[in-house]
Amino acid sequence: MRVCLIGYGYWGKNLARVFGKDLVGICDYDEDNLEKAKKLYDVDYFSNWQEVYQSNLKYDTVAIATKANTHYDLAIKFLLAGKNIWLEKPACIKTKGIEGLIKVRGDKKVFVDHTFVYHPAIQKIKTIDIGKPLYYDSHRISLGLFQTDIDAILDLAIHDLSILDYLYPDLELDKRNIINNNHINDMANQSILNLKFTNNFTATINVNWVSPVKKREIILAGSNSSIVFDDISVEKVKVYDTGVIGDDYNINSV
Repeated sequence: MRVCLIGYGYWGKNLARVFGKDLVGICDYDEDNLEKAKKLYDVDYFSNWQEVYQSNLKYDTVAIATKANTHYDLAIKFLLAGKNIWLEKPACIKTKGIEGLIKVRGDKKVFVDHTFVYHPAIQKIKTIDIGKPLYYDSHRISLGLFQTDIDAILDLAIHDLSILDYLYPDLELDKRNIINNNHINDMANQSILNLKFTNNFTATINVNWVSPVKKREIILAGSNSSIVFDDISVEKVKVYDTGVIGDDYNINSV
């Protein structure tokens, strides 16, 4: 794989490190970002995507870590040029953007970087038998970066949606209710998602950028046992025996 990275900003720096020896080019509008990259990587450099598109650089994959509202246009351009695409989340702002990528991708690969699917704790949770899944409760809150092109759902809740899809790929949504609130700008920076699935499994996802404290916690309750995943804690995963649900219902740490 030979990768050209477009966007060496907040998350692009991490992608460059991960791609390592497969990285052959870096593109960024910001000259300061490029200067920082040049101290670390011996690759070709570009100040805009058009230079990459018109260059003779030999690469088969384009990693796009720019603002979310540019993802669709960039991905389409390079898909039509015969390149595989690595997209930072969210893949696109609108569902029709995803549909457009699927329509033109052909035999090329389009990968979306849902990092939690590869988190060791989430992979461990997938192996734990909790019995019948009852509910999923998540708090992903902090006094964070206020985005101008995406809301808290696309920035934060999308992690939980990818986790749910990874843990239970056969889930079918029955009902949903979303509460949004705008405190700072036009983008919803506080959201609560209530989801009910056809098997009676429910999920509540609380995300915002306005909390005075940072929490990254998931509770996954089942008929046999329950799991608490605290991504901030040293002990990431705790499993609790829920005993028999009934008059003598109890919770004991395993």
